[in-house]
Amino acid sequence: MYVKTEEALKYVNTQGETISNKPNSRFKNFKELFNNLLKSSDVTTAYPVNSIIISYDSTKAVCVLKKNDREYYVEMYDLVTYEQTFKEKVGGGENQYIKLKEVEQNAKGTKFAITYFDDGLFRMRWFGKTSRTEEEIAKEELDISKLLGLDNWTMAINGFPDPYIVCSFLDDDRIFVNLFYNPTLTHYHFIYDVSKKAIVGKTVTKVLDCSKKNFPYKSFYNDEKDEIYTFYRQGQCFIIKGNNSEEFRYDRMTDMDLGQMYLVYNKALIARSSSDILFFKL
Repeated sequence: MYVKTEEALKYVNTQGETISNKPNSRFKNFKELFNNLLKSSDVTTAYPVNSIIISYDSTKAVCVLKKNDREYYVEMYDLVTYEQTFKEKVGGGENQYIKLKEVEQNAKGTKFAITYFDDGLFRMRWFGKTSRTEEEIAKEELDISKLLGLDNWTMAINGFPDPYIVCSFLDDDRIFVNLFYNPTLTHYHFIYDVSKKAIVGKTVTKVLDCSKKNFPYKSFYNDEKDEIYTFYRQGQCFIIKGNNSEEFRYDRMTDMDLGQMYLVYNKALIARSSSDILFFKL
């Protein structure tokens, strides 16, 4: 309980001892330990930040910025100087409709990749920390829809940032890609080697029992078991072998809609569902 006195509010513990409740009064002899714990600086961006990650080598903040529905930017900022060190535009054409959610990185934090939705088409880019020309970007960008023979009939959900396609690094060169072609409710996944510019193995497809508003939310790579985990908004889950994408397990792990999620020590998935936090043991 708290007792109001003329001097200050005091806390009476279960042993009847009165302890001052003034700010930090119990830590005054240790106050030096709490000094300078945080360093902050304001960095102004041209457009709102859609997502941000810190590179695994702790040198860069990598941001996705949204100007409008047609134009996004990927930018990097140095964590020491806070200066912008990298910038690429995604989209910008009058007839483009872009959805780009986040940037993925390799285990060293030296290579990055994005997958995005371009008015019904699926595309992927990979890059380092050095800015490129428009010609260099076009040369490296992968037209996944053309590669898989898909049309532009996929319709993303307005109001959601999700591009119906996700990716994750297996190593410095191999990237796992998972997309959902919602006209036929078909799941696609494959592994792409950026050094060889070719798919490793075969592309796997599976028709899902779900609605057209479903989409892959996130994928993770477990380097301990050489397994890829990819999760859908409506609760579907794939466990895929990293050395053979044709070998996989599929299940419906929950009936709840999944949102922001994290894989913890390759042991458990923590996911947001509306106002709830869900824990799944792998």
